[in-house]
Amino acid sequence: MVNQAAVFTNRQAHMYSTCLFCHGQLGANEVVEHFPVGRRLAFDSHRGRLWAVCTHCRNWNLAPIDERWEAIEECERAFRETPLRVSTDNIGLATLREGLDLVRVGKPLRPEFAAWRYGDRLRARRLRATGKTALAAAAGSLTLAAGGLAVVGVAAVTEGLYGPPLYSRLSNALENYEYERVVARVRAKDGKLAHVRAKHLSRIEFIEAQGEAEWVLRVVHDHGLVDLKGQPAMQTAGQLLALMNAHGGSAADVRDAADMITTAGDAAGFMRKTIRLREERWRTGETFLRDRYGALSLAGLERLALEMAVHEDAERLALQGELEALEAAWSDAEEIAAISDSLLVPDAIMRAIARFRGAMG
Repeated sequence: MVNQAAVFTNRQAHMYSTCLFCHGQLGANEVVEHFPVGRRLAFDSHRGRLWAVCTHCRNWNLAPIDERWEAIEECERAFRETPLRVSTDNIGLATLREGLDLVRVGKPLRPEFAAWRYGDRLRARRLRATGKTALAAAAGSLTLAAGGLAVVGVAAVTEGLYGPPLYSRLSNALENYEYERVVARVRAKDGKLAHVRAKHLSRIEFIEAQGEAEWVLRVVHDHGLVDLKGQPAMQTAGQLLALMNAHGGSAADVRDAADMITTAGDAAGFMRKTIRLREERWRTGETFLRDRYGALSLAGLERLALEMAVHEDAERLALQGELEALEAAWSDAEEIAAISDSLLVPDAIMRAIARFRGAMG
């Protein structure tokens, strides 16, 4: 009899080893035989859901439906057998001796589930943003305190000899780098992967599809624009909204955002509401008159709620039997990760690796 874990490892472990959102490696575990992917797994036995939680960006990657059932049973059994666990009526966390974290989801109220699912990632973003701000302020203070007069003197000389001061040119170079930075990759109309850069984010649009119960994500890239639907739209929207919400949020923000979604009825309803809000605010000029509206003509809390709604709507689509779309999303994530990795490795090293592989093959 063929071992199912071996079948999984040979056929699918590579495909499902990369985060759909940040394209980082999810890691592996030796505890859950039927799903040996991830260092933190979340599962819902009642609804039949299993997620691999990315330890880098903390996003929850929904496992394909045909890989869940035995794995969920294994997770449930391991969770119950572990004495080191904390639980409420709806959510539980256990850390196994092997280092695998298990998050057990019961029948949670939306705010409690949202706090577990989104709280960590938004708090982590807030800490990173706060750290960068503090570092920049400290560097500025040090410059003024230790070398203010010297900098002024150097600036005068460099401006006279070479035009703009050296530090201004460096600052402009860094700004230009950030402006041109690749933040996502999408399939263009010709099927090839195209770069989406930071400078394109202001032109991203969510559009309500005519005659369909879904929405379209219009993305600008290096070679034009493309309208994305279904799983590709949701995957890309999740990445781009994470960038727009780079400052994260507090536990109270998560609760308030969850309440916004509940008030709208569900995730899909909230997304339609934000599309109409944007159109209305552009029509009335409110976008330009109120400072609190930023990207997508939404307030910060509204964008956080939209990011949460996109993730939940993506899972709704996958759970409706869109297994093919989910597997295609994983495959795209692997391809994009491979391209991203290759950009960091010098050509000479890549050629040496290719020669080594040829010699081994």
